[in-house]
Amino acid sequence: MASTDLPSPIADSADSPVTPSCKNSPRRSIETFNLHAVSISTVYQSDTEGSPRYSSLSASDDTGSISTTSGSFDATFLPPASVAVPRKGVSVENRLARVELGYKSNYHLNEVLSEFCDIGSEYANRLQSLADRMDTTFVGESTGATAAREAFRSYILKLADNQREFVDAVQHECVIPDDISRPCAQIRVDLENAMERYEASEAQRSSLAAAVEDMYLQTKTTVAMCSQAFHEPPSVKTSLHSGMISVFVKFMQKNLELNQVPSDTSRAILDAETGRLSEALRLLDANRLCGMRDSFSKFMVYETARLRSLQYDMNQFINVLEGVKPEVEWSQFESEGYRDLGDLHLQSSHATRHYANYLKTTIPEVFRNYAVSRLALSAPKERVLQRIGRTLSKYIDAVWKDTEETVVMSDFIGEMQSSLVRQVFCNLVTTQSLRSNKLPSISSLKLLGRLFGALLVFSQRQGDAWSGYAILKLSEFIYAIDDSDPEQPQRRSLRNCLYSHEYWSRIPFWEECLLIAIAQDMTAHFDDVRPDSVLRPVTRELTGFKQWMIGFGISIVEANALIERVCSRLCLPVDYTQSLLEGVHP
Repeated sequence: MASTDLPSPIADSADSPVTPSCKNSPRRSIETFNLHAVSISTVYQSDTEGSPRYSSLSASDDTGSISTTSGSFDATFLPPASVAVPRKGVSVENRLARVELGYKSNYHLNEVLSEFCDIGSEYANRLQSLADRMDTTFVGESTGATAAREAFRSYILKLADNQREFVDAVQHECVIPDDISRPCAQIRVDLENAMERYEASEAQRSSLAAAVEDMYLQTKTTVAMCSQAFHEPPSVKTSLHSGMISVFVKFMQKNLELNQVPSDTSRAILDAETGRLSEALRLLDANRLCGMRDSFSKFMVYETARLRSLQYDMNQFINVLEGVKPEVEWSQFESEGYRDLGDLHLQSSHATRHYANYLKTTIPEVFRNYAVSRLALSAPKERVLQRIGRTLSKYIDAVWKDTEETVVMSDFIGEMQSSLVRQVFCNLVTTQSLRSNKLPSISSLKLLGRLFGALLVFSQRQGDAWSGYAILKLSEFIYAIDDSDPEQPQRRSLRNCLYSHEYWSRIPFWEECLLIAIAQDMTAHFDDVRPDSVLRPVTRELTGFKQWMIGFGISIVEANALIERVCSRLCLPVDYTQSLLEGVHP
């Protein structure tokens, strides 16, 4: 293709494809190839604006006159790439790190509380041992001094009891949420998957953009070659133009494919996913902080109760000490106490000492897994229960004697913050209802409903299903007669006063209640187990549990699903589950 063999004035010949009007115009020389008016001609014209007229070009200039204008290409063909702009503010990784560190901190707080309880338990045990070793009297001692020693020993024992009660409450009620491994792991997996999808989408788009740029450069080269091939034989020019068409079509296809790929869709999807994960992390962090705050609040409530009990015991000890008068004590000895000293030679020189021997109960493996200690398995002291019972007896009397005006609801609400107090109140109501389950009037029934309603508020807040279960057993048993219509008196049960409480709509509450009912049923079954016994429901509370749920607004479908779910979780036999579904009593 040596252009030096061709005559120079070829542009003036009759065979020239250039029309006279286009002969002296470099811009009009490529009008035949303007197939992409918006992109190709614009870019090409900008590249060839300063080139000499085609009539003076030679084959030696084919490659030297081709210039690459990547700037024009990017501005014309490629859609704006989604540049990775640094995001301002807090990232999802930062939020995830905060949540993980926060729950790790909660875990360490639980360890501190556990060690605090261990120290308190050891302190209580040492006080108990000290009281057991203590001698409260000797032969010839007066009654006042003996009473003072007994009071001191009693104070030590009460101090130990109060410490055990406090430690037991902290161990079971002041647990801070710290199990976050699975939610955080899932959030981390979701974040990594979202980033992988975003990076894969961006990589695919970058690869496609590179392919379009390569096709553009190829097309630009072929267009330039065709525009400079006017001096070539027709067959050569036809072949060049045919190749140019093929390359141009492929370029346009790639260009169209790239333009159809949204540039910001992958970023929007990533932002939506990170927003969802950020909200999930916010809720986890809120749950962590609320749990920590509630646990510390309960801790202070129990500490305050311990100090009040300590003050009460101290006052009793002080009252005994005020009765010790040396003159009176010596006079008592001289009048009658000396007689005991006459028999000392008959007694052994070594006084017998009594030491407490504590048996270590073997705890089943399942309880060891849940960290249930020997202290947790022991019942509270009778003295504590009696004191709580005396405090709550006025509310029982107000209901059964129909003296609503004696009840101060604010005082009752203040008492119900402890799960032990709630349980004692339910037991007192149960005991009184066994004597008389008929209340004197509808107003007394409504009063009991208000008391139980206030109790259920704290049960719901603290996740105490035991009190709710105790109320369930009384809901149909306790009643009153509505004689507003003398001709048609109606029986109104306690359930009518409690039906609207929102606690009954909580599925987790019913699941825990069913677990309690099954456990109590098996406890009752255990005493009657024989070699031929079969595991089946034996108590009416368990066989009628489904009717309880239906009576408080749970649908039959939800009740059946809940029973099947709990029985499956407890690995109970199929016939046992079927008995609960059918409500069949043996």
